[in-house]
Amino acid sequence: MAENLRRMGPLSPEHPLVRDSLLPCPACHQSFVAGDYVTLVSLGPGTDEEERRKARAGAAYTAVAVCVHWGCATGGDHEV
Repeated sequence: MAENLRRMGPLSPEHPLVRDSLLPCPACHQSFVAGDYVTLVSLGPGTDEEERRKARAGAAYTAVAVCVHWGCATGGDHEV
């Protein structure tokens, strides 16, 4: 799975994920901090009927995604 993920970061102190401590990583429940690397994990088409239809047909669709620590998605370290 990691080969399809895009590593983003490091997060700056001004990044919304860092400033808003009410949005922790859904995988480990730890807050995002400046310097963290993150990635988006696709959850699927959500409740949008058109996107669900595309997904069922095997076509490209717009997915709902969540941001998680890079290490949480890949099994690697949270740092680097």
